Amino acid sequence: MRRALTIDEQSFGPEHPNVAIRLNNLAHLLLATNRLAEAVPLMERSISIRKKFKQATGHQHPNWPTAIGNYKAMLAAMGLSQPEIEAKLNQLSE
Repeated sequence: MRRALTIDEQSFGPEHPNVAIRLNNLAHLLLATNRLAEAVPLMERSISIRKKFKQATGHQHPNWPTAIGNYKAMLAAMGLSQPEIEAKLNQLSE
């Protein structure tokens, strides 16, 4: 998966929505293998790319709800409370 991410970054550029999909998938794999510290920055970057997509196009990326759901699940798996999760989401929205 890391190789696919590198290829997409080189082919499409680091801020392309396809890169966001790869980042999300890799983060999800890392979450499944209990490598949360590695997964968090990838997931946050994935969300950041999708946020920039909306700013550039005026439209929400089709995978936005899935990405946010995955991020919430990851934070919950890390033991964060619901208020802490909401605070993290608010930070990403700024």
